[in-house]
Amino acid sequence: MYLKGYFYLIWRSIRRNPGRTLLNVFGGVVGTFFLCLALSGYFGVRGPLLEELGRAFPEKRLVVKPKTLEISLVKINRTKLTSAIIEKIRKLRGVDAVYPIQPIWFPVRAEGRIFGVDISTDIAVNGVSPALVMDSVAPGEDFGGYYTTEKPAPVIISRYFLDLYNFGVAQSNNLPKFNESSAIGKEFDLILGESTISGLVESEKSRRIRCKVVGFTPDVSLFGLVMPLDMVKQFNTWYLGDVVRDYVLAQVELSDVNDAERVSGALKGMGLVVESHKGTLEQFRFALNLISAAVFIFAGCVLILVAVSFAHSESLTMIERREEVGLLRAIGAGRSDVMRLIVGEKILVGFVAGATGVGLLGVIWYVMHKLLGNIAVNVPLIGNSFGKMAMPLWVPVVGILFSAFFGAIICGIILRRALQIPPARLMKNI
Repeated sequence: MYLKGYFYLIWRSIRRNPGRTLLNVFGGVVGTFFLCLALSGYFGVRGPLLEELGRAFPEKRLVVKPKTLEISLVKINRTKLTSAIIEKIRKLRGVDAVYPIQPIWFPVRAEGRIFGVDISTDIAVNGVSPALVMDSVAPGEDFGGYYTTEKPAPVIISRYFLDLYNFGVAQSNNLPKFNESSAIGKEFDLILGESTISGLVESEKSRRIRCKVVGFTPDVSLFGLVMPLDMVKQFNTWYLGDVVRDYVLAQVELSDVNDAERVSGALKGMGLVVESHKGTLEQFRFALNLISAAVFIFAGCVLILVAVSFAHSESLTMIERREEVGLLRAIGAGRSDVMRLIVGEKILVGFVAGATGVGLLGVIWYVMHKLLGNIAVNVPLIGNSFGKMAMPLWVPVVGILFSAFFGAIICGIILRRALQIPPARLMKNI
């Protein structure tokens, strides 16, 4: 069968019953749309979201704190987290690294100019090892070292502190909201030894430090501003003298998440309180898996309905075309020739339907990104993963191929039964 004649017969067959052809195209569009939606949701949305949740709640990290005793409205530490305790933790089997955290132990306020408005506020500043937050440092920026007047002190801001500004200060004062990219590189002043709260400052020492925002951290245990640990120790020594200061908490990096229970037991034996993010992350993962399963089940139900519709449509089509099949067989066309002709028609229709379904999903995906982009970036946890959410390139290919061969396979099954009938019986009504 010549190629030109082959496509001519396919095109003539498609035009013969445009209503049924459009119905098949519609079914293919719907099936492809929901199949690609389910695949894109699982591989294009779930992955980046879990990655961001994993950064906010590191599964292989334990947060260690001293035990406290509550007396009326205050909490008093019953145990201490000293340098000696930190060294003991480092030597535990299954511990990869320990990151102690020390705050600035005296009043500090931040002062800056935002969109023409001078803002001053008390703020918490924590000193951490640069290795703990290195993945939060923006490209081209530096985080580490002691403070010198030659360049601004590097500062990493908690993403939740940024949310507090966007949904609190900015909202109530009609100020523009910041996103992370616009805040990187911004400079402001930290005034050490001063507070906006009357009577809080006990010393007359005061020092102005120029700071620069070099990144944002999603770590929920690092609230406020984060500076290099050595820098914070330098400021504490300047204000309080050469006094040994303990740590308020430490993050313990495990070699394997399965070591968490054993290491937690050893830490509790030292009189420390241990918090794990493993349970929280597992709850998030379970919820996302549940949503993904629901989407796949819905997409499967849609595909079953589309398959039933295709099967019914092809059965009716075969009843109408049995004489045509018999005539083709009578004039010398083999079973494989008839199969290629009719199944090729379904592949062409399915290809068009698949391309349309993928295109429709792509347009909706693009529009949703544009409409929800400004909203999503301000949503904790979701916002920072939103830009990474994209339809994988292989999904449209799978969707189009599935649509092209889905109807063709159903048609082939029905046609195969008809081809078993002798041509004379197929042509008996002619």
